[in-house]
Amino acid sequence: MEALLSLQDELYDNLMKAERNFKKTSKERIKRQYLETRLELLEQLFKDFKDGHKEVVARAKGKKESYFTEGKYEIFEELYVQYKSSLREALQQFLPSVTELPSPAVYNSANNNCSDIKLPRIQLPTFEGRYEEWPTFYDMFSSLIHNNKNISSVQKLHYLKSNLSGEALNLLSNFSTTDANYEEAWKQLVRRYNNKRYNCNAVMRTLFGTKKIQTESANAIRSLLDTTSTCLKSLENLGISTESSYANASVVYLVVSKLDTESVKQWEQQLNMKCDELPTWIQLRDYLEYRFRTLEMIDTNGNRTAQQSKSAAKSKSFHASLEKDKANKSKSKQECPMCHEIHYLNQCKRFNLMTPKQRQDFVQTSKLCFNCLSSTHAVVKCRQSFSCKKCGRRHHTMLHFERENQEPASSLEKAAAASSSEPKQDRASTTRGDTHITTTFSRGELQPNSVLLATAKVKVFRSNGFKHIIRALLDQGSQASFVSESTVQLLGLVRKPVSGWVSGLGDGRMRIRNTVTLRLESRHNPASYILVNAYVLHSLTSLLPSTNVSTSKWLEIDKLPLADPTYSTPGRIDILLGAEVYSEILLDGVMKHPDCNLIAQNTVFGWILSGRVSKGYRTIAGDNLISMHVHMKEDELLKRFWEMEDEPNLIKKEMTNSEKVCEDFFDSTTVRDDEGRFIVRLPFATDDPKCQYGNTEVRAVKRLENLERRLSKDLKLREEYNRVMSEYLSMDHMRLVSESELQKSKAVYLPHHAVVREDKDTTKVRVVFDASSKGDNSVSLNDELLVGPRLQQDLRHILMRWRHHKVCIVADIIKMYRMVRVADKDTDFQRIVWRFDPSEPIKRYKLLRLTFGTACAPYLAVKVLHRLAELEEKRYPLAAAITKQCYYMDDLMTGSDTVSEAIKIYEEMNELMRSGGFELQKWNSNNERFLERIGKNESSERQTIKLNDLIKVLGLSWNRKNDNFEYVINLPEPKDFVTKRQVLSEVARLYDPLGWIAPVVVNAKILIQKLWKSGFEWDDCLTDEILDEWEDNVPPAKWLLGKIIKKFPGPDNVTRVVSIKCKTGEYRRPVSKICILTK
Repeated sequence: MEALLSLQDELYDNLMKAERNFKKTSKERIKRQYLETRLELLEQLFKDFKDGHKEVVARAKGKKESYFTEGKYEIFEELYVQYKSSLREALQQFLPSVTELPSPAVYNSANNNCSDIKLPRIQLPTFEGRYEEWPTFYDMFSSLIHNNKNISSVQKLHYLKSNLSGEALNLLSNFSTTDANYEEAWKQLVRRYNNKRYNCNAVMRTLFGTKKIQTESANAIRSLLDTTSTCLKSLENLGISTESSYANASVVYLVVSKLDTESVKQWEQQLNMKCDELPTWIQLRDYLEYRFRTLEMIDTNGNRTAQQSKSAAKSKSFHASLEKDKANKSKSKQECPMCHEIHYLNQCKRFNLMTPKQRQDFVQTSKLCFNCLSSTHAVVKCRQSFSCKKCGRRHHTMLHFERENQEPASSLEKAAAASSSEPKQDRASTTRGDTHITTTFSRGELQPNSVLLATAKVKVFRSNGFKHIIRALLDQGSQASFVSESTVQLLGLVRKPVSGWVSGLGDGRMRIRNTVTLRLESRHNPASYILVNAYVLHSLTSLLPSTNVSTSKWLEIDKLPLADPTYSTPGRIDILLGAEVYSEILLDGVMKHPDCNLIAQNTVFGWILSGRVSKGYRTIAGDNLISMHVHMKEDELLKRFWEMEDEPNLIKKEMTNSEKVCEDFFDSTTVRDDEGRFIVRLPFATDDPKCQYGNTEVRAVKRLENLERRLSKDLKLREEYNRVMSEYLSMDHMRLVSESELQKSKAVYLPHHAVVREDKDTTKVRVVFDASSKGDNSVSLNDELLVGPRLQQDLRHILMRWRHHKVCIVADIIKMYRMVRVADKDTDFQRIVWRFDPSEPIKRYKLLRLTFGTACAPYLAVKVLHRLAELEEKRYPLAAAITKQCYYMDDLMTGSDTVSEAIKIYEEMNELMRSGGFELQKWNSNNERFLERIGKNESSERQTIKLNDLIKVLGLSWNRKNDNFEYVINLPEPKDFVTKRQVLSEVARLYDPLGWIAPVVVNAKILIQKLWKSGFEWDDCLTDEILDEWEDNVPPAKWLLGKIIKKFPGPDNVTRVVSIKCKTGEYRRPVSKICILTK
């Protein structure tokens, strides 16, 4: 079930990426074939997700999984519809326009005075097979296409198929686009969907399936009104009367039952004025229209703590991009809704002469957004980040007016008295995945003080390089930093998938799935900035502060550059900065308020204010306490542990589009120099990589300074590091950047660091280059590179083939990556900063060879070997076949049945590798005659098999003398207590590619299942029962060697307990728990 849900998540992410990539596609690339290909891929993706959904529903024992509670299928379906609509809209421009075809009236009426008027294009709807959509599609297609005698049958069939999808399109899949097939295809479609009973049932399902509104929401009420009106109209189109008293009573009862409590209350109050008259749908429709417009008028963002309706939450993200497009299209020709001239409403002279109350009435009557005054959306869907400059609420500053206090002090006292009469208890309001993480406490009485939390307004970089100002909350009580979903969408940030939970006060938990990197810059000093990794949440908190705060007595702060000039005004929080970055932003300087506990602290963003404000200030708002803790799943090792049992797929998988592009790019750009060495180009995803525009040099210099501090503490490491860098220069793998080249602004600088491998026989210090380091535009070199298809052979297959030979041979390629040249035009993407001594000036170098740390390096290295084998196959047929099958990265594992054939392999492999600029070393074999013939008398007895970069408890090695495999024990230091985290960490390091230690691995899996069932947290100590099982069975490599020093025979003279002396001390163990080793 987990694997199935994981696959559904992957399909969901693929759809999100596909839609995002389509929006980024340049206009030059958008052609008819391109759009049709994307449509085909989309249909296949939806089919796979739909099939997977059916299987999930069939297997699920209940609907408690997050897949069901979060409505994954409904979200996916909505995304699919939106994305497909965008594709079809784009495709429409490449198809013959329906409205351009002359109608019969134009031909038959010679005196038609309107024939020269150019009408706007009519967009045919897309029909997917839903019965409730059939009447609309049938009417439009019949009038525009089917009944139009000037369109040929083959054209009609083309239009028909172009406007079908899903089940409806599959129905006509057997009809080829010919003149003779149209009538039959149209009849079959009408026969299937022109079913009055089915259409009626579909409409009634939609009508009765509307969800109940849980709290006041203009968006939800409008959605209910629109859905009901549409369904009633559909029933009338089917010939079903909705005007009867019975129908009116049924519809009114149904719709009212879906309303929230407050809306029902107001509806009943309105009906009481009309005594016993039965309400009609017309009356209810008018009331709902009035109700949702009233809610749009009133700003409830600061007072709502309940969750918005699920449908409203979904539609927000789905329609954001659509509204943005509409806004952009209308921006260039903005017509004032008041005077109808070309300017914005806030620039209109007539509008400016009105009072704020008159402006509000005009905006409400004209159905404009109360926040940005746009006519394309309502205030609940407004994506603009600004709010009222006077009160911080979600309306335009021109609509702000000071309301008189409608409630005298006596009423406040009554409210306080009523509140204090209730039982005094703290009620922690925990939240679901799409509500506020704020924990709100309702207090029994009004407090004389209010707490101000530290906020700052900072500049943040968007994906296109432009800056945007957002409001941040600085919270030392949070372990991590968080950013709201709306901010991520607004900035267009690149997400990275993660899996974990956020817990707040009251043990409220929320799932987190994505993280982003932001560059935050000070408004006062652009040189001061920090990079923050933040987890993405739907929303962070309610408006802060909850009400206006007065600090009028503190005149000193007026002279300070405040981080948040609107600190005293309620406003939205876009990002929460946790304790991990809090210390980075603090500077010297603290000021304390003379009358209260309010303090001002200097930071890189300016002065922040926090603490308790002056007494005498009264508030009826609840206090929002924010505390977040992140629990990430540490299961990468465990994931690989389970993957060991997956049999490698022998069927060659079809390459993705990006992999095909990478392969074609390699074929068209790779060449060889005069020495036969390969010269490759870096495969970028775009022609103009954004990574070259980010200022990567600044971060590379900082990383170099950090590296130098580390090297200064270890002189031996410093000496080795200098030796490696000198080797780069002497071998011409790196060269100094010239003064003329330094003038080029387009370059990428890669930070580098040392990786020490004490287990290596040759180079123990390796310099690794960080191509994932991002520039100030949050884009790294690896973000822009194509990874390419996986060409590496599976280790299990290599081992099984290798053990078939009587004479086994191993060797490896010297500095494999550095034997491949990078084309000169791409070396500026591989610049570094370096100096051999901290007293020297920093110099700029460029790497001329394939660089370890770039995303494409493994693919290019293996691909070059394969290409070398293909090109030299006629000269070295034996070596070419071995090169394609017997390399595991740079390790060669091959063999033969005879020594003479092994010698031939040795000679051919050396010649083949040298022809491509490679050199083999560390030849070894289980056959002494072979080693003597090649002059390798002094060979290592044990050869370690390179598995991957993970440290293993049991590492696999080959003993060439005994010609067998051995496991090398690599145990961590014993700890005083064992936790779930430690057990999973050590079990996950068991590496058994061919099942040689299956009894141990099976016990490990059983133990893991017990740990999950027992409900242990990560750092909980294990119970004695599980601890005994851990020590006695998993893994046996942990068993201690010792000597029995004392026996304890029982009354029957049978020894059941013994004392054992080990290097860690003496232990008393039952005989059943020890294993006697033979001499």
